[in-house]
Amino acid sequence: MAHPDVQHQPTLEDLELLAEVSQRLTLLDLDHVLKEVINILRTRVGATKASLVLRDGHDWRHLILERDLTPDESIQVVQRVMDEGLAGWVLRERRGAIVYDTQMDPRWRVFPNDSYPVRSALCVPFMENDEVMGILTLVHPDPNHFEEQHLRMMTIVANQATVAIRNAQLYDQAQSQQRQLEAVLQAIPVVLLVLDDSGRISLTNPAGAQLLSDGSVVGRYLSEFVERDRGLTPILDIIQRPEHSGTFWSFEARSEVHKLDFVVSVSMWETRNSAGYVVVMYDITTSRDLHRFKDEMLKVASHDLRGPLSLIAGYSNLVSEDLPEEYGHLKDYLAVIERSVDRMNGLLDDMLRVEQVRSSPLELREPVDLNDLVNTVIENMRPLANQKNHMLRVHLPREPLPGITADRVQIREAMDNLIGNAIKYTLSGGRITVIAYTEDGRFYFVVEDNGIGIPAEHLSRIFDSYYRAKQEGTEGIEGTGLGLSLVKAVIERHGGDVWVESEPGVGSRFGFWLPL
Repeated sequence: MAHPDVQHQPTLEDLELLAEVSQRLTLLDLDHVLKEVINILRTRVGATKASLVLRDGHDWRHLILERDLTPDESIQVVQRVMDEGLAGWVLRERRGAIVYDTQMDPRWRVFPNDSYPVRSALCVPFMENDEVMGILTLVHPDPNHFEEQHLRMMTIVANQATVAIRNAQLYDQAQSQQRQLEAVLQAIPVVLLVLDDSGRISLTNPAGAQLLSDGSVVGRYLSEFVERDRGLTPILDIIQRPEHSGTFWSFEARSEVHKLDFVVSVSMWETRNSAGYVVVMYDITTSRDLHRFKDEMLKVASHDLRGPLSLIAGYSNLVSEDLPEEYGHLKDYLAVIERSVDRMNGLLDDMLRVEQVRSSPLELREPVDLNDLVNTVIENMRPLANQKNHMLRVHLPREPLPGITADRVQIREAMDNLIGNAIKYTLSGGRITVIAYTEDGRFYFVVEDNGIGIPAEHLSRIFDSYYRAKQEGTEGIEGTGLGLSLVKAVIERHGGDVWVESEPGVGSRFGFWLPL
């Protein structure tokens, strides 16, 4: 018998075996490949049975088992073999082994339910990057059946098979991911288009195909569909404008062909050899229709309420003037009616103003001197602060604030609302501080007060329309809940953002920023 350290030159039989195995390893069906290879090896070395275990994450499982075991028994056998048996020894040593006589070698374990006699065994690992990914065991009922040349040949084949196993596993993984992607594309209701850098469609989902055409769209250019549906023009403009900057665009578009409104997101993708765009179109038709319906209803309600409110105010004033002296106490009731009518008119004005800011285009843009604007706002609000004996202070930087391009009236109204809100919710004799400054390409406007403050649970909704934080100390303060909503609408229309910080009993800090 040859010593295991002796090097052997490959025989013609070895080369023929390797050539035959190599042909089988070109297939990507993992189970089929391994069964074919193992059958060849078993025939060449004269083995009677074979078993193959593969690593499955942190566990091991039988891929090939030529024994009559149930799935549960198979799991138990694998676990015990990997802990105590020959396969476990190969796993730990990371090299193949021959058991010449199972009755003399402690590495071989005999299980009570194993009725097949085994006297010799050959076991080799499938190695990848010094890690064992599989173990093949061949057995024979006679002792001393396997030789060192069998082990050497099996080791060479195992090294070849390892590459095939990994390729097959990667192929299975890619196929699984492909099926998952197809399922996702089928399920998502949004329109999805994947384009190359020339605008050719490489991938779409059913919603995208339905939007563009009733037939196949993959492989065709987006420009083919723009003439039919002008709502796709902004997407095509991004693709055909080589000087565009950025990797993400978001805008709204309408398909007149399908009578649908969309929010469109376009993202750029790039690899070493190619690039393109991913287009996602969210159908917002229902919300747009509801928004248009709400606008119409608001206009109708406003128009229809103005008349009755004017009549109520007029007749209330007329009755008050003609009321005899003995019914003078009724004038207090009429005064309540007049104040309520004024409040209703103010609410209608606020609602229409907020909707106008949200829906109307920002056509009026003009250069705005921020120093002059802030000082004007302070002077306009100072009389209101003096009525409650408030200390109204302003902090401006030493260097003049830069100018911005904006709707001066809307920005001034937003500033007025923040200061007016602070005055309203600060007790008599309180302190209000207005801070204006620039930082990182932004203009900041902040209003601090030492008023009653806002509980934390209300802060997330404080800028919502008609929302008013109900707390102790606000019972007698009038308001519609639209002032802060107006501020938010104005600032967001100008590309900025609003925020609030507050603590009950300490005060509040409202602010916004605008891009310079």
